[in-house]
Amino acid sequence: MLTEPDAEVPGSLATVLDDIARERAAQDAMWGVQEFPDGTGHEYATDAERAKAACRTAWSEGTLTWRHILGEEFSEALAESAPERLRAELVQTAAVAVKWVQALDRRHGRIPGPADRPGGRAEKLVRDRIPEIIEADGRSPEVRVAGDGEYAALLRAKMYEEAGEYTAAIPGEADAEELADLLEVVHALARTHGLEPAELEELRAAKAAERGGFAQRLVLRFPGEERR
Repeated sequence: MLTEPDAEVPGSLATVLDDIARERAAQDAMWGVQEFPDGTGHEYATDAERAKAACRTAWSEGTLTWRHILGEEFSEALAESAPERLRAELVQTAAVAVKWVQALDRRHGRIPGPADRPGGRAEKLVRDRIPEIIEADGRSPEVRVAGDGEYAALLRAKMYEEAGEYTAAIPGEADAEELADLLEVVHALARTHGLEPAELEELRAAKAAERGGFAQRLVLRFPGEERR
């Protein structure tokens, strides 16, 4: 198993690859080594072009999703028959699938901790009144107080969660309350740096005066780099 430094971070590559390795081991234990025909070829080229066109359209309209991206990569793999090119496309497909899983992990906002060890349970930082709300619903929440050393890390994980929930929403349907949730986390993180919300706003305004904001919708293009 991988033991990369980012293994405790939401969305870490090490964690996802470990999960995949365990799933592969379970599949091998159940089915053994499997060999089947590829079932791919040029007859699927039209489907691949259609998937690429859908991906380009979604990108241009601001509605691109992981479904579009993974669908394009998988369709391109189905259209290949030469072993080396098929392998390259499958590797690209797998890489996109892994990135999607990482995005889901970041959105979930969970940091593996002591409760995640065998026999334990997952945990994450919650708002101060959440235990009270759970009790009002007739349940008994189990909570603990985060230590000084882990509090900032838990807040960073929470920021991934809130930002992920907003960005995962269908464009045009994203709830502004998700932005308010994100702002609450940003304010809490600012306090770990000794900054109150008003002081953070002063820093934001100063940087906006120096470099501008995003009102003009400017997109910097880099010559020679492939764009989707």
